[in-house]
Amino acid sequence: MIRYLDPLYTTDKTAGKIDTVKRSFRLGSGAFGLYIITIASNTQDVFDIIPIPLFKQRALRHRDYDVIGVAESKEAAFALVQRIYEEYYRVYGTYSGIRSELTDRLAGQERNK
Repeated sequence: MIRYLDPLYTTDKTAGKIDTVKRSFRLGSGAFGLYIITIASNTQDVFDIIPIPLFKQRALRHRDYDVIGVAESKEAAFALVQRIYEEYYRVYGTYSGIRSELTDRLAGQERNK
């Protein structure tokens, strides 16, 4: 299952293309050069940055993902992760707990649907 944070963190170039990005991500087609930011698949890291064309591999396409953001390049994805960290720090005054806060927001969205 793919869960998307609402609203997604986006760059200026990807803000208007969210529906196309979601479709490409689900199908593993097109969207060359786009990257998604997800909650990390392991417990040590906070985020995974994954190029969308990797999802042409069926095994990757059928896993569960919590998508946090979308960027148009690897550099933009790293800048977006930095922005996420900075916003979190501005609100909470710490970097610890960012993963759990984002997962809680995603879970809250699911309950409200």
